[in-house]
Amino acid sequence: MKVSVLVPVYGVERYIEQCAESLMQQTYKDVEYIFVDDCTPDASIERLREVVVRYPEREPQVRIIKHERNLGSASARQSCLDAATGDVVIFVDSDDYVDIHMIECLVGEMAHSHADIVDGGYSIVSNGRPVREFKPLQVSDKAYLKIFLCQNVESNRLWGRLIRKSLFDDNSICFSQGIDYGEDFSVMPLLLINARRGWVKRSFYFYRDDNQQSYTNNITTRNAVSFFRAQELVGSFMASHEKWREYSFAMQIGWVNVWRFARRFNVDKVLVEEHFTHRTTHFVTRCFEKLFRCDAVPYKVVNFLYLATRRIYLTFAGR
Repeated sequence: MKVSVLVPVYGVERYIEQCAESLMQQTYKDVEYIFVDDCTPDASIERLREVVVRYPEREPQVRIIKHERNLGSASARQSCLDAATGDVVIFVDSDDYVDIHMIECLVGEMAHSHADIVDGGYSIVSNGRPVREFKPLQVSDKAYLKIFLCQNVESNRLWGRLIRKSLFDDNSICFSQGIDYGEDFSVMPLLLINARRGWVKRSFYFYRDDNQQSYTNNITTRNAVSFFRAQELVGSFMASHEKWREYSFAMQIGWVNVWRFARRFNVDKVLVEEHFTHRTTHFVTRCFEKLFRCDAVPYKVVNFLYLATRRIYLTFAGR
């Protein structure tokens, strides 16, 4: 089973060496490494090349693709995907690093379980040290997708998951240019609804949350619009899917989360309505949408009630 490791590169001069070292040292041999230089303004690519030459056995497996202009993380990921020739793919962010046994263990589980997506655990790294570990949720595929659609319960991450490339190809799933905040969420539900999921309990991926240049740490107007566009895309997909009835309440809880996000980060309601057109229809979710949109109701009160309702729903989501 050939594995394509897909790594967009932008502004990670401080971190790329550790990332590349952990990838070059993988114990699994049948790998290709695709790095996309999204016109990084620093010496990230130079640092990457310095690492690669230290691993002559890996050098023929490495491709570095350069964009002619900066297109954003979604386009960089799509360029990675377009260039991939492996049976399976795994995305790695270039400011993160991984366990050297990651690919071997995830491939082993995929071969054993015949899953289409295999998760490993991951750890949050702050100031150079792992500070919190997350193990994969061990629930049914149906329950997992409901949890995912509710949002902010399970990580939206695309990185660190071994995914059959045919899931992208056979279902015409791709990244949308300009959706650079929330781009993981814009594709993961589309993959999950078509996939069988497996997992390995061990943690392999180390996610760095102290890179202040990352999209995650910058909630700008541009990023807010990107987030709304991702929600719009997934909402439209789910609402037109044959399994809509099965997942509609979970999706509508997620739609309420759009207004929760807007309220939390003081985003203009007009901006939300311009880029996000879906409205809830269930009585409960409709009430929460109105409450989050009403500035007269304290955010903390609405948020507490919303989270409690979501928790009750998720308790029974897999049944």
